[in-house]
Amino acid sequence: MYKRMLVPLDGSSLAEAVLPLVERLAAACQATVVLLHILERSAPATVHGDRHLTTLEQAEGYLRETAARLEIRGARTRTHAHEAPEGDVARSIADHAIEEGADLIVLCTHGRGRVRELLFGSIAQQVVRRGVTPVLLARVAEDRAPISFAPRIILVPLDGTRGAEAALGPARGLAALFGAGLHLVMVVPTVGTIRGDKAPTAPWMPRATEAVLALEEREAAAYLEGLAEETRDLGFPVTTEIRRGDVSSSLVEETREPDTGLVVIATHGRSGLQAIWAGSVTARVLAQTRAPVLLLRTVDV
Repeated sequence: MYKRMLVPLDGSSLAEAVLPLVERLAAACQATVVLLHILERSAPATVHGDRHLTTLEQAEGYLRETAARLEIRGARTRTHAHEAPEGDVARSIADHAIEEGADLIVLCTHGRGRVRELLFGSIAQQVVRRGVTPVLLARVAEDRAPISFAPRIILVPLDGTRGAEAALGPARGLAALFGAGLHLVMVVPTVGTIRGDKAPTAPWMPRATEAVLALEEREAAAYLEGLAEETRDLGFPVTTEIRRGDVSSSLVEETREPDTGLVVIATHGRSGLQAIWAGSVTARVLAQTRAPVLLLRTVDV
């Protein structure tokens, strides 16, 4: 599936918690791991309690040592330290993804403040917006425990659009690599959680609104079952579920199920992408889930 994985590192032991995941996925895909460090202009003295890398020599030495540890365990690696200090680290990483020919970027999300905002927000936003490279986001726990990766269930949230269905292909591919099952989920709101154009009238027409939502639930169930049958015909175990309530809260609850080891979400369309990074559904899922999240950028058809 993925043959060249770009892994930006900031030199901290906290960021390195993502390396076991990278190692496992690279072995399954027989991929080359490209370790990247971007020197940051006006960098602070420390990052997450570790010394900040401030020179090209420090960055190159750090990347060589990290690559050597991965190679001992069988990984194929290459390293790149960007020598000119950057004010916009996020943009630089997005550009390097293209220069390196990466077909997957792995980013960790962690901590608070400046670096967290870079990793959690603008880097992923820019890379996904470009529409060329999937982004795998893995959240590091406060204790900096290494992130393992052996998904038993891959969660695929869907919304009934063909754009969102683009997540199914990569999800099936990863399921095949790791012997995982797929869990397809759609969320139908209740009268109290409905959003959009229907929200203003829903409280005044509760019975009519509930009748419409009940119909949507039946249609969603039939839709998911159709996709599930197609996937089962390809030899994958699949389950489906319709949840009722707030979309963000419902999906966060799904990601917290013990067997959920990966969430695959396809983002599509200009308006959808803008909404993702404006505090909407996917952003809330990213902020609260413990499972890694694979973001895919697709084009509306």
